[in-house]
Amino acid sequence: MTSPRPPMTPADVGRFYDQMGPFLAALLGDSIHVGYWSSPEDPSSGTEAQERLTEMMIQRARVGPGQRLLDIGCGTGWPAIRLAQATGCSVTGISVSAQQVEQANARAHKHGVSGQVHFQCADAMELPFADASFDAVWAFESLLHMPDRAQVLRHAFRVLRPGGALALTDVTEPHPLADDERMLAYSGLMIASLLRFQDYAPLVESVGFTVQESLDITPNTRKSMVGTDTLIVQQQDQIGGAYGAQFHAMTLDLWPKIAAIFTDKLGYLLLAATKPA
Repeated sequence: MTSPRPPMTPADVGRFYDQMGPFLAALLGDSIHVGYWSSPEDPSSGTEAQERLTEMMIQRARVGPGQRLLDIGCGTGWPAIRLAQATGCSVTGISVSAQQVEQANARAHKHGVSGQVHFQCADAMELPFADASFDAVWAFESLLHMPDRAQVLRHAFRVLRPGGALALTDVTEPHPLADDERMLAYSGLMIASLLRFQDYAPLVESVGFTVQESLDITPNTRKSMVGTDTLIVQQQDQIGGAYGAQFHAMTLDLWPKIAAIFTDKLGYLLLAATKPA
């Protein structure tokens, strides 16, 4: 596991997403996560690929009407809303970003699921929920921000009912990055630490889960950052209006480098596990 920066606090991550929300929305749209393409020739748009990955997570959550899922790191809420629409389950989403929580609750209201989906501020490393209070937990590309994944997983295990499902995606670091690459990528994406793919399942099992599926889907996610540098140019008014011309110029310089590291040097994992009955 590699971590080149001082330990981040939940407040640090919350401030990052409070500040970077408009920028991330300009690049990624409603879902703040990568997409899944079936092959390099797959012509799907970025949004279509994001929806496909969301559907893959929904399948692995294994929830239905009357059941509850905890969404760790809910972003602005779209994956949780899609889950509720698709399955009829109830969702509690948590984030350390007050702005994300506000946006997510507004989005749930807009889509008519506010009675079914609720978002609140909470720290994933100190979950404020009772033991065995959820039927499933998912973490959609959020554990990379956590200083201690094992602690998050222990809390997830605690709040899950016996037999409950865990589904997660995360960025991996197949080979150690060069120091300058690591500093740029970790700072630009607010990464606390990354694991190698082969170390992930043992970590999840070490807290008591039974891993059912661990997929390296790196080749299927590589296109996620392709073209985002062009989007920065196209979204000049939106980004410049939110942050100013100096920030826009800085992102034109730095973001293509960060995107290249993500595309060429980092990996991506999809994992499904169960708490023993």
